[in-house]
Amino acid sequence: MTHARVTDPEFPDPELQAVYDCLAPARSGAPADTAEAIAAREGLDLAADLAAVRRRTTRATAARRRTDRSGRRGDGRSLESHAFIMLSRQAPHLRTPELRTRARAWARVGLWPQEMQAWIAALGVDGAATARDCRTAGIALSAMGVVLAGMRVKHRLRGGESAFSVMARAAAGGRSLKD
Repeated sequence: MTHARVTDPEFPDPELQAVYDCLAPARSGAPADTAEAIAAREGLDLAADLAAVRRRTTRATAARRRTDRSGRRGDGRSLESHAFIMLSRQAPHLRTPELRTRARAWARVGLWPQEMQAWIAALGVDGAATARDCRTAGIALSAMGVVLAGMRVKHRLRGGESAFSVMARAAAGGRSLKD
């Protein structure tokens, strides 16, 4: 006689149940196993591999501290600071709180300052989400001047057409918007 395993009703799939069972002790407050504990339990000698990972992690952390402390790039200013300065030049009518909000949005896109300046020029001060979507869809900055059905890509995007719709329109017309 075999005993049927009682599974959580949320996880009828046996593979999902196995993952759940593996994570359940960690969720209940018991500490999760470390790599060292798992290696010792399984009889594996991972000391050299773990040491190499620690060295790489330490070097990467040190490099980030040197070059990217709180989002700083090269000259010591943060991306948000760069964005704030660029936006204040493009939209001098905006007040400081509005500029900060937009600067944060542009900083989250993750562009280098020169790239950010070009995207802001193409899409406007409120175009951070559109720039992010363009990058996700694969639309290059150089494609902003491409004419699709009588209208430039940047004007379509500024007018509210989604980046994915523009990409589909270009593909339907046999045009590429990638670099």
